[in-house]
Formats: sequence, structure tokens, C-alpha cells
Amino acid sequence: MLSKESFREISPADFFYRNRDIAGFSNPSRAVYSTIREILENSLDACEIGGFPPDILIKLETLEYTPSGTQILKITAIDNGTGVPHKYVPQAFGQVFFGSKYVLRQSRGTFGLGGKMAYLYGQITTHTPLHVITGYHGKVHEYLLRIDIQRNQPIILKESFVKRSKWHGVLLEFNLEGNYRLASAKILEYLKETAMVTPYANITFIDPDGRLIRFYRVTREMPTPPRETLPHPHGVDVEGLR
Repeated sequence: MLSKESFREISPADFFYRNRDIAGFSNPSRAVYSTIREILENSLDACEIGGFPPDILIKLETLEYTPSGTQILKITAIDNGTGVPHKYVPQAFGQVFFGSKYVLRQSRGTFGLGGKMAYLYGQITTHTPLHVITGYHGKVHEYLLRIDIQRNQPIILKESFVKRSKWHGVLLEFNLEGNYRLASAKILEYLKETAMVTPYANITFIDPDGRLIRFYRVTREMPTPPRETLPHPHGVDVEGLR
């Protein structure tokens, strides 16, 4: 007797939860490297789109060691980018395939996926939420979020208006399981290479041992902010015309 096949749909968040190696989160050392890379590139994009010379801080702290020898790390990242509009914050940080990347405009990120994979990996490995503070158009809001993996929807644990302020940008805090010792050389090399191609940025990194690595900007001249463009005629097919 043939067994009965079962058909069901899974959400994008559930797909990447099951296949997180696709996005570079296959083991604790790669996860730390991928997290820092994705957060830094998102911050640079946010600053460049707004025309702000980037001031970016990323800090790693060891909270505890696991029996397998990995670390539970707390990552804090602060930038002075454009910030995120209040009404879009939950989806921007808690829904896979939602973001500002889905337009024809030059940016480091293409799918708006890497940052959310970092938060999702942190949630999976430490069962803790994402803390977000964002300043946008003179208003600062604070959120505590989780990702509903089955529904691909944000779960808002806390939402509050903090104050009116001229500060603009994003502060992120979340925990993840990682192995910084194995990833450290690759992370430092990546930071150095990124600083070379963004001479207009201040990039500060504090590692779990408290060592401060800073790359100072050498110019305040920024590249022209990227603009949304129309498709090139040679790149348009029938589906694109519908």
C-alpha cells in the first residue's frame, strides 16, 4: 500500500531557519563573521543613502561559554544612518523579504536578507529577542522584537516612543551563539578591507576581550547617493512588462 503524500506551505523565515547555511550561518564561527559583515554593510548603505559620513560602532561581549566551547555573544551596533520610519520598524527587522532593497538602486545588499538572518540565528541559538532603537525625522522609538518563524511575521514585545531628538540612525542589540576566536582573523581582515574602500567612514570595533580597533575617516567627501533607476530596455522581458 502506497503511503499518502502530505503537501504544505512553509514561510520564507521557516525556509531559512531550516537552511541557514545558505546565508552563511552554518556554524558558530561563520555566524559571527556573517553577522558583523551584514550589520556593517547595512549601516554603510543607510548612511550613504542619506549622505551622512558614516560613524559606525560594533561591539561584541561574551556573556557566557557553552559546554561545547562556543560563546554566547552580545552584539551592539550603532550607526548614524537615515534610521527607519516608525511604522516600518517591526517588518523591517522581523519579516524576511521585507525592506527597502527591492528597487533598482545600487546598494551592498540585494535581498534585504542578511541582517534578518543574523537576528533569526540569534533568536534560534539563544532564545532572546532583538532590541532596536531608531531615530527618524526627529523622533526616537524603541522596540523589542521576535520573529514568528512559521508565519514570517514580527512579534512586538515592546514598543515605545522615547523622545524627540535630532539623532538619526539605528541601535541594535541581540545575542547569538558564536566562536569569535576562530573567526577573529577573518573579521579583522574584512574590517580593514572595508575601511580601505570607504575612506569617508569612521568604523569602530570592540572585540570580546575589550580590544578597540578603529579605522578613522580620511575624507568627508561622500559618493553621490544612489538613486532608484528604471529597468534598461535590454533587461526587460515579458514578465517584467506585465
